[in-house]
Amino acid sequence: MSGQLSLDQLENHNLQRVLKHDGTKQIFLGECKADPTIKTSQIEKIQKQLKEQQDKDDQYRQANMGHYQPFNYKPVSPSHYLKTAFSDAIMAALYARDEDYQRQKQARSLKDTEWEMTKKKRQHQTHNRHEDGGMHL
Repeated sequence: MSGQLSLDQLENHNLQRVLKHDGTKQIFLGECKADPTIKTSQIEKIQKQLKEQQDKDDQYRQANMGHYQPFNYKPVSPSHYLKTAFSDAIMAALYARDEDYQRQKQARSLKDTEWEMTKKKRQHQTHNRHEDGGMHL
């Protein structure tokens, strides 16, 4: 992240994946802040470098693309990310059953509607079968 190695030169593929995206970089930096072996001055220096690089990239994009609007990420701590991910997972689990119920209810309603729409057709078929006693003259 300090620019001494490129992403391709890193041996750890998981670290390559993390450092490839801005959002995961922020979470990684948040985890680094919690590590007592890493100096906060190093982390702040890297954050400053990343911010400068992002500003430079935004200026380049704005110069070359007329309607470009930079997407500014808010700093995210690992604990905030974990809380958000956990609450999203809980909400998805709680509402999954309701969504299944709604889907089944809609399917039943559709089947009932189709049955009602074909009702006259079925009635005519049964009436036509028995009108002449089954004899074709």
